[in-house]
Amino acid sequence: MQISNKASYLGILAFIVGTPYFSAANAAPGGEGNPQVFNPNSDALTITNSITDSIGSIGGFVCEDGTITGNPEDCGVDGVQDILYPISGPVYATMVNPSTGETMGAVQERGTVVATPSFDVSFFGLMGDWNALPPTLDWTMSAFQMSLGGSTFEIIDGMELTGRAFPGLGPADPLGSLRMAGCAGVQANNEGRYANKVGSLCLNGSFTFDSNFNGNGVSNCTIVLHDPVQ
Repeated sequence: MQISNKASYLGILAFIVGTPYFSAANAAPGGEGNPQVFNPNSDALTITNSITDSIGSIGGFVCEDGTITGNPEDCGVDGVQDILYPISGPVYATMVNPSTGETMGAVQERGTVVATPSFDVSFFGLMGDWNALPPTLDWTMSAFQMSLGGSTFEIIDGMELTGRAFPGLGPADPLGSLRMAGCAGVQANNEGRYANKVGSLCLNGSFTFDSNFNGNGVSNCTIVLHDPVQ
């Protein structure tokens, strides 16, 4: 999926510069009229928004006794408890319409993501009638690495991502995309733009599965960071 290109980037910049909202008078305090740009967040917070475009497939199954296998029949009479579903893909910077706050698109690749969500076995019901499923399906993720601005983020032990899928909302598009969301506590390593910062990461997007349960998903990711207080 081609999310970002130079032409669209220049077009978006031209749109923003041309909007009354982003006029020179409104861009900074002291201009004519009331300033339009302000940040009510604490100065201690660093907030970054990105879009991930990932692909995934079944990587294994977790049996009721905790055994991990590539063959669901190995789980015997107790059956499969969870589906391990490795995903990976690029991470792009997000461009937002300054007048409405709506996401306009992604304009620049900033990094990559590699992760392994864990889906409840009820996710296989997505291959059938969604009306037969509960309105939400739980999912989790503890194995996660995102590179961004030269830093690598990982999930903090005990703060694993807890998420929900929303079949009760119905497909998001004709392809049958499933709405999904979730949040986790993360920490950056000691390198790059966000070195040693900690915070919360939240994903909100959609994922589409084919008949073999291979998938493609686009997720809007917000990370809110701060320097840990010693």
